Amino acid sequence: MINRYRKYLEILDVRLSHMFEKQKPFIKCKKGCTYCCREGEYPLSELEYINIMLYYNTLSSEIRGIINQNIAKLIEDNREKFYECPFLVNNECAVYPARPIICRTFGLISFKQDGKPKIPFCIDLGLNYSNVYDPEKKLLVKCADDGTEPVAYNVDRRTLRNSEMQDLFDIYFGEDKALISWLKEDDYFTEK
Repeated sequence: MINRYRKYLEILDVRLSHMFEKQKPFIKCKKGCTYCCREGEYPLSELEYINIMLYYNTLSSEIRGIINQNIAKLIEDNREKFYECPFLVNNECAVYPARPIICRTFGLISFKQDGKPKIPFCIDLGLNYSNVYDPEKKLLVKCADDGTEPVAYNVDRRTLRNSEMQDLFDIYFGEDKALISWLKEDDYFTEK
């Protein structure tokens, strides 16, 4: 199943790259920008967690050691919400090829379950979409200089993991939890 999931991610990445390209005038994401990795809950499915851990096992012992220290500290701090992703090493995602859907889609405007646009929080940091955002009105108010309009995409992780996708790729995402919950339940990180 993991190979089918990875094929799904390849196809998803192609779709997402087109979306990011179309929104290029508004996107400030670049290597080294890790605001989205500094404070979150990082919800992911069981399949996404398994994929991350399989990739984790391919990393050098040095990088795994840093990640293990990050995880131990995170578990010790007993934080349930708003923590730094333990896979962030030297300002880079150590598991980037295996990152979950929420990380792959972050930066784009998506739709919430109620159908309203969800603007990435980094807009308040002067990053994504900030060049067309009125903070007082809390609205996107104009187009980019080249006429490109900000667009919301149907890239909510629940939508991208719906039953149609599972059927199409013959995969099952499994239970959904915050990253910290998966780590706390993982005997590898909790039994010493």
